[in-house]
Amino acid sequence: MNGRHPDFTTSRLHIEAADTTDGCIWTLQTRERQQIATIQFSGQQLSYDAIDPTDRAGYIEEALTVIVAYLARTLLLPFVIGRDGEAAVWLRNGFRADGPVFRRDLMH
Repeated sequence: MNGRHPDFTTSRLHIEAADTTDGCIWTLQTRERQQIATIQFSGQQLSYDAIDPTDRAGYIEEALTVIVAYLARTLLLPFVIGRDGEAAVWLRNGFRADGPVFRRDLMH
């Protein structure tokens, strides 16, 4: 952890945090250090940009699991909003459609 937000490591990913003025950008890399996506957090909103926006390999899902747990347990956010990206990815990750965005209530 070099700033306010931590890096994460999963079985398949290295997720590196870079603080921004109003949040964080996490860069997702495979164990071989190939960059495959970024997840941006600002306010209570998440968005992602990925080589494969449909997340067939499950990398976004894997990263969202640890990031959302961090937002719930450490930052104690009551909910988070998902924007941009594919609707199916947000829905597979426990978000629900809420107008033009996706919302996930967080448990502490």
